[in-house]
Amino acid sequence: MSNPISSPFGRSQLLRRSPPPTPTAPIPPRDPDPPVSAENELPSEAIATSEIQKWLGSIDGILNEVCTIVGEGKMNSDQKLRVSTLCRKISSGTSQMAVLFQSLKQKTVKAYNTIQHLQDQQYVADTLEQLKEVVATKLNTTETTSYASMVKKGPENFIRPANLSSVAIYPCDKTKTSDDTKSLVQKIISPEQLKLHVRGMKKVRNGGVVISTESKGDIEKLKKSEKLVSSGLTVEEPSKRRPRVAIIGVPVALTDKEVFDCIYEQNLSDKALNITRESFYESVKLSHKSGKKGLPSCNYIVELPASIRKIIISQGRIFINWTSCPVRDFTVVTRCFNCQQFGHAAKFCRETSPTCNHCGEPGHSGKECNSSSSPTCATCKRYKRKCDHPTGDVTCPARKYAEMNYINSIDYEGV
Repeated sequence: MSNPISSPFGRSQLLRRSPPPTPTAPIPPRDPDPPVSAENELPSEAIATSEIQKWLGSIDGILNEVCTIVGEGKMNSDQKLRVSTLCRKISSGTSQMAVLFQSLKQKTVKAYNTIQHLQDQQYVADTLEQLKEVVATKLNTTETTSYASMVKKGPENFIRPANLSSVAIYPCDKTKTSDDTKSLVQKIISPEQLKLHVRGMKKVRNGGVVISTESKGDIEKLKKSEKLVSSGLTVEEPSKRRPRVAIIGVPVALTDKEVFDCIYEQNLSDKALNITRESFYESVKLSHKSGKKGLPSCNYIVELPASIRKIIISQGRIFINWTSCPVRDFTVVTRCFNCQQFGHAAKFCRETSPTCNHCGEPGHSGKECNSSSSPTCATCKRYKRKCDHPTGDVTCPARKYAEMNYINSIDYEGV
């Protein structure tokens, strides 16, 4: 028999201790695995199982029995043996519970990490699908700017003309061409001496040229040049076009007068008090209409002053009767389908023979072309530039250059 003083179950030891409290669920052993981040850690309810709950109930009953035996105050050999046996059962049951707890925890965390990994893969797949749609949209873009694509651009794509100053130079001799004027200007004017910042020079009608510079100071230097005046050249301020806007989806049931009445009354009368009805009708002009016949709506291309254009472009749409019509700046550049150059229509073309819009070769049209090669830009090919794209494509450098020249020729009043 063991010594009652040294034995943990001896009477003297029991007298020095208060009765044990009501037992609670034991703290699980420390996880030897690396700690799991807070975002991956799951609540305890997700790990509990019916077996663990059953073992916890059994442990509670065993501990209660131990408390009852110890509370009797007297322990014989049989009681001590029972206490020892019960404690071993507690130890064994707790160990089994801890092992299962750890196993369940590892499996749960592993499953959760797998779910997180699958979600990340799904996000990557969705992103790639969106990029695929964007690329497909870009590749399938047609060569003509449609009104639908103008609507999709949204009001954030406002016109941003280049901040340049220009001057027009014309010859007094009407028989002179623009090439003659350009050669003469380059001969008598030295940009180095005048310290000019010339951005470009383009030919215009009536044998003139337009010179674009960085600032108005450069223009003043050209105006004051005595060499220009003494050479029989006239220096003038270039006239600019008025802006045009496209009103999308105007009901065809309305007359032109009814449409313009709605534009003024529903959109301008309460915002621009300085614009009267009479001044509005005098300054606004219908350029043309577009759209397929037989549809309930069409598109109005309207020429108007820059002050009115600012108001309607800033609000993004025009209210006409019971319809809300998107409105956009109209900057579509005309392309000749005879010579494939920008800036004029086929009926005004001076070329006697057509140029193919597929292979870029002169002498035949696109309908007559027998080439099976990839499309070649006729415009860029004519100027000996990179031409590995269809004629009139939205990415064509010649088209972008023509559009920018067109925008810079419009008076947006500093917009």
